[in-house]
This record gives sequence, C-alpha cells and structure tokens, in this order.
Amino acid sequence: MQPVRATNCSKWYDSGTKPPSINYMPQTKNHIYRFLRWSEKYTKTDMVYLASGGFWSIFAQVIESFAIFGFAIIVARYLPKDVYGQYKYIIAIVALLGTLTLTGLGTSVFQSVARGFDGSLRIGFWTNLRWSTLAFLGAFALAIYYFLQGNSQLAIGILIGGSFSPFLASANFAGAFLNAKKDFRHSALYFGIIKTLFSIGALTITIFLTHSPLILAAVYFISNTFVTFLLYRRVVHLYKPDETKIDSGMLTYGKHLSLMGILSGIAGHIDQILLFHFVGPIQVAVYSFAIAIPDQTKGPLKMLNTMVQAKFVNRTDTEIRAGMKSKMLWLALSSVAFIALYIFIAPYFYAFFFPNYMEAVPYSQLYVLSLLGLVFFPAGSYLTAKKKVREQYINKLFMSILQIVALVVGVIFWGLLGLVISRVIIRLFGAFFIYILYIIDV
Repeated sequence: MQPVRATNCSKWYDSGTKPPSINYMPQTKNHIYRFLRWSEKYTKTDMVYLASGGFWSIFAQVIESFAIFGFAIIVARYLPKDVYGQYKYIIAIVALLGTLTLTGLGTSVFQSVARGFDGSLRIGFWTNLRWSTLAFLGAFALAIYYFLQGNSQLAIGILIGGSFSPFLASANFAGAFLNAKKDFRHSALYFGIIKTLFSIGALTITIFLTHSPLILAAVYFISNTFVTFLLYRRVVHLYKPDETKIDSGMLTYGKHLSLMGILSGIAGHIDQILLFHFVGPIQVAVYSFAIAIPDQTKGPLKMLNTMVQAKFVNRTDTEIRAGMKSKMLWLALSSVAFIALYIFIAPYFYAFFFPNYMEAVPYSQLYVLSLLGLVFFPAGSYLTAKKKVREQYINKLFMSILQIVALVVGVIFWGLLGLVISRVIIRLFGAFFIYILYIIDV
C-alpha cells in the first residue's frame, strides 16, 4: 500500500472531508472496512457507522455487565431476600412517581441537539427540574402515609428518592446530548462505565456495612445523583453548548412524549409494586433475579436504538423504509439464537452463581421469550425519530392500559407466574403493534 503524501491529505482536509479510508487505513483495518461495506448489501445499514459507535457501546456494556453481575452475586449471597425486596420496592415507587415529570424531554433534547440546537441541553435541565415538583409532592404524600402506617424506613427512603431523583433525571440529559453529537466514546465512558462503577461500588460497600433497605436506597439515589451531576458539568465544560441555538418546538414535543409516557411509565414500574403488596418482598427479590439477565440486553439495545435514531433523524422516509426488513431479519436471527442458548444454560448458570435463587430459573426461562419483540424495535425508532406523534399516542395509550390490566389480573390470580406470563405476552404483542403502526403510516 502506497503512503499518501502530506499534500494530498491537506487537500482533502481543506475541503472539509477525510481522504478515502482505503488510502490511509492499515491493511487489517482496510479489510474490516471492506467487509463492513460489503455486508451493507444484506443488512441495508451503515455498518461502518454502527461498528465505530457500537465498539464503545459494547466495550461499556461489557464493563457494566461484569460490574452488575458481580454486584448480583454479592446481593444473592449476603443480602436477605426480604431486605432486597424492600429496597427494590422503594426504587420502583420513586420511578413510578417520576412518570409525573417530563419523562419524554430527554428524547426531545436528543433530537434537537442532533439538528444543531445545542442550547436545548440547558433548557431541558431547568425545565425538567421545575416540572419535577409533582414527583416530589407525590413522594412527600407517600412518606406521610407510610409514617402513619408505622413504616418509617419506607417513608424516609421514598422521601430521599423523591428529593434526589429530579436532579438525577435532569443531569442525565447530558448523556442524550453526547449521543446526539454521536460522541459514543464519551457517552459510553461517562454514562456507562464511570456512572455504573461509582454507584455499584457505593452500594457494595454499603451491603457489607448494613442490611437496612433505607440506607441502601439512600446510597443508591445519592451516589447516582452526585456522579451524574459531575458528569453533566464535565460535558458542558467539554462542549460549551451555544445557548443561543434554541429549538422552539423542543418543549412542545417533549411534553407530548411525556404525556403519552405517563401510562407507559406506570405500566413499566407497577410490576414490582403489585408483587410487593399482593405476594410480599421475597417474591419481588425472586422476580428481580428472574428478569435481570434477559433485561441486560436493554443496555446495548438502548445504545443501538440511539444510534439508529441519530441516523433516522436526518434521513428520508424512503431511505429508512428501504432497509427496514433487512434490519428486522438480522434482529430476528440474533434474538432466536440468544433465547435458545439462554434457556439451555440458565439452570447451570443459576446453580453456580445464584444458588439461593434457583426458584427464579423457570420464570427467567419463560421471561426470555419476550426478547422476540426486539425484532420490531427499528419501527419504533422510526416513529420517534420522525415525530409521529399520533401513532405514538395510539401505541402508548392502548398498550399501557392493556399492560396495566394484564399485570393486575396476572398478579392477583396467579402471583409471580401470572406476572411473568403477562409481561411476555404484552411485550410481544406491543412490539408487533408498533410494526403495524409503522406499516400503515404514510
């Protein structure tokens, strides 16, 4: 391979573009680049873009997964099930109260920044704080209720969570900012590795010092808020967003997404709350371990969804639809392979790492079937990226009501098994329903 002369390189960079990668990439990288470009004939996707951004996502996910896995082993071996169930209940209650805030503002900030409106980050931060008053009042009301019921641990835990979660949610917008800038390296490093390791490290130390669900919940919220706010400040210092670049439609779209997300937020967090009240904290702990590993796929999927949205925002409907079926086919093949492998190894995996939670194995094997719904996630990315508000309202409202009813009925009549079956059916049906909305959209 002939070296490229400096004069030729300067000519390319002066024009605002890079020289052809085949001329300056090492031979090995050149082969990888050619392979990725060749594979685009079948995937109908910018594989070089996904590989470059996906590398950091995978790297961060590996680190996060090992940290979360190590923490799960510590929880399973050293933390009583009823304590862990109460801790998870406090987290779920605060998350449920968070649905009263502008939960869709992060997506709106992401899309605005992706179009060059950097001032959306600061506006989003302060707007979300103002709208979080409802969540705090809800936490305060629940705290009073539990105090009157004689359960001061739950009361104080919920009050602490309600006080810190608005700052945590607002500071998290910096992660959306980085993804909108396609700075996946800093996004993975800051909001993947650093944030996860700091929080898990603080919780691990706490477990060896106390088994109080109140203190565990307090450490969770305080440590996450502290590190996320520092990372927010770091992103602002790194990019120095131009606050004069404002998207006039950002808040309106964010409020639409938030309104349609209220019911879906309730549906997403009500499962552990129902289990706690109808079955007890121990079943909440078993359920958490049953869904933990399958739900780890949400990490890389969320990053992949972000990358896809960043591409879809600036592409035409025709360009997006041209490669949609190929994307779904590859997701289907990957999902089936993962599900089959997981069902086979789950009993051995739990017996070795989580022997105290062997009763979670059949529930986990059943729950993993819900991952078949991942096949249709590109259709959901399309609806969000192209601001299909009507279609998103239909999907969120209909599926959220259906999910809440199914979960309530499932838990009341069949307990944990009914909850897991309901979640699998609803997730599969919901994914297909999104695809139907994508198909009929013109």
